Amino acid sequence: MFPPELLILVGVNIFIFLSLLTSIFDEPFPMALPYVFQIAALAGFCEVWVGYAFLLSFVEVRFWCSALYLAVALLAVIAINLYIAINRRLLNTAIAFLGTVTVPTIFMSFLLVSAYVNGLAIWMPPLPIVPVETIYVVLTLCMVIFGLSIITYFEPNALKNMFKMFKRGRKCQHTFRSLTLTIPMNDAKQHKKERR
Repeated sequence: MFPPELLILVGVNIFIFLSLLTSIFDEPFPMALPYVFQIAALAGFCEVWVGYAFLLSFVEVRFWCSALYLAVALLAVIAINLYIAINRRLLNTAIAFLGTVTVPTIFMSFLLVSAYVNGLAIWMPPLPIVPVETIYVVLTLCMVIFGLSIITYFEPNALKNMFKMFKRGRKCQHTFRSLTLTIPMNDAKQHKKERR
């Protein structure tokens, strides 16, 4: 079983990634945001040191501190995604960020926490055991979301047109079914004879 500080290290990696991302794409983000994420990553390293220096025998306290730090890191990822979508109104970028960063990060974090909680006797509502095979499903979902964001980036009205065609197709099928159900069988034979 891995130590609970692994959750802190995952959170540190998330904060470092967000710092790098917000410094590379600095246009939509405030100037101080990368530094805030770097300070949060340093706080995670300090939390690892405090856990090993002072709380080595208290596994439950170390777990809750680690889980709280990871939750803050995940909330930062969600906040960046919402900031891109709502404040900057870059919906295509927000959808791409959702498919490439937010969903995989949350899923992998939940996988780690679930594996840790189900392996120890820590008081917490039992989490479902996430099978490793679900990684393929989640990554496929992320690829679909990312592909749709690429389509909407290059052709903004492509999805709208596709959904309109889908709705029209369903309406036509529904209308055709209702017509065939309302016409009696004898009338249907007469309609066929009249067409010939």
